[in-house]
Amino acid sequence: AGVCFEDKGFPKMNSFVGDRHPLADAVEFSGRLRAVKDTVGNDLVLVARIEALIAGHGMDEALARAHAYADAGADAILIHSRKSVADEIIAFAAAWQNRLPVVIVPTKYYRTPVSAYREAGI
Repeated sequence: AGVCFEDKGFPKMNSFVGDRHPLADAVEFSGRLRAVKDTVGNDLVLVARIEALIAGHGMDEALARAHAYADAGADAILIHSRKSVADEIIAFAAAWQNRLPVVIVPTKYYRTPVSAYREAGI
């Protein structure tokens, strides 16, 4: 079994509406992830969904959150982008260097061949 926790702030908005959305505090969100892992252990796959790219906060913020969430016990990182090409996602994967599995949501960049994701380690 698994669950995905999203770091979008409240009130939640559709990711494609507007240019910049608030994100949950990374330290508080990491605490939530840690509490889940401390309670359930490895019986549950915990995916941390990072909204930094799609919410307009940039690559540095996305990577900082990914590292914090991995340190808090996430089993995988879900990253999302509003761009119509996968360049941002592939750049994230290159910088991330497969520390944990990466899950993607190719809503806008669906034309990218699966082979490009495989080559990027996604």
